[in-house]
Amino acid sequence: MEIRFDWRMARVVDQHGSVLDQMDWGPSRSPAALATRLADLQSGRMSPEARALKDRFPDAESNPLGAMSDPDWPESTPDEQDLFSNATVILARRGVAESAADKDRRLDMLSSSSVELRAAWTTQEARSVEWAGLFLPDLDLDGMRSEIPQAISVAEGIDSAAESLGVDVPKHKPSEAEWEAMKSQARGVVEISSRLESNEEATKQLAREYIPTLSLLVGPLGAARMVVLAGGRERLARMPSGSLQVLGATGAMAAHRRGAPPPKHSPILFSMPLVSRSPRWVRGKVSRFLAGKCSIAVRVDHFNGEPWDEEQIAEIHREAEDIRDKFPKPPKRG
Repeated sequence: MEIRFDWRMARVVDQHGSVLDQMDWGPSRSPAALATRLADLQSGRMSPEARALKDRFPDAESNPLGAMSDPDWPESTPDEQDLFSNATVILARRGVAESAADKDRRLDMLSSSSVELRAAWTTQEARSVEWAGLFLPDLDLDGMRSEIPQAISVAEGIDSAAESLGVDVPKHKPSEAEWEAMKSQARGVVEISSRLESNEEATKQLAREYIPTLSLLVGPLGAARMVVLAGGRERLARMPSGSLQVLGATGAMAAHRRGAPPPKHSPILFSMPLVSRSPRWVRGKVSRFLAGKCSIAVRVDHFNGEPWDEEQIAEIHREAEDIRDKFPKPPKRG
């Protein structure tokens, strides 16, 4: 039995997935109030609804990530998505205003806000593309995915959208009210995309300034995420390389505690082509090597060492490739 929650609601779910109790955030919602609530959740606090359910079910375990993997968790409404988008902007502004001297917190606000914006964008973008595909079945929804929301957002109607996207005018057309809703959805996707781009650019700039060596090694966005997940640059610099190797792999670690094999790499390390494009059987070795180099890199940054240059990074990449090339075939099972 566990308590799953997000900013909208909380549920108590038994081992079979049945909902035993549920509490929703009240109707008096505002972007400012949601920004405060998101800040509390980011710091590891339970929502008020989750705490109330914990009082009712003291034996239930808190699972703040449970809502993300629950297939029965309700999707956000368009109004909730707009509220969330506005709140993340407020949250980012608060973080910069209140923590201007604390670069750990500044990275936290920027990086976490980007993660939240991307989650909102992913949902809205998928809805916008599927909506367009309903009326324009000739669309290549995969190949033209990035073009569809932009075209819909500026079109006068479904006919002009079809012309802009190079497909036939549809036989069945949305009503005027439905078209306005469809266009509003597309405009939301474009707007969030712009916000996300701005957030990520600010994150890159701060990461290159604050953790230049680590940024050069794993990319500024990945380096920023490592600092955020560790709870700050100092904590990351003092973290054993083995812990850094699986930093952020919370789902895999939870599965490992239930008997699954241990994770071999974090999502951040896996995003590096040196890991993701390596054969399955050698990814752990490459990840272990890169985690050790990341551990040294962040210590160079934190303890004011001489930042590495492109040549040193290239040498690390060559060494990682050598490790990969030593194991061209999977090991034989005895």
